[in-house]
Amino acid sequence: MFTTAKAELRELVRLVAETERYDATLAAKPEIVPTDESLAERHRKEQRKMALLDKYELI
Repeated sequence: MFTTAKAELRELVRLVAETERYDATLAAKPEIVPTDESLAERHRKEQRKMALLDKYELI
């Protein structure tokens, strides 16, 4: 169990960093128009992030 939790919490930290970096880039450079694939990937990461936050009762 601990091994799974450790891996999932590392994944959560990585997802948070990736989504924050993505959002900050788009905010800093409004001339960037994200592709549909990029937006879909951002949405997938957000869903996974929320699932992990819920699973570990962090929200």
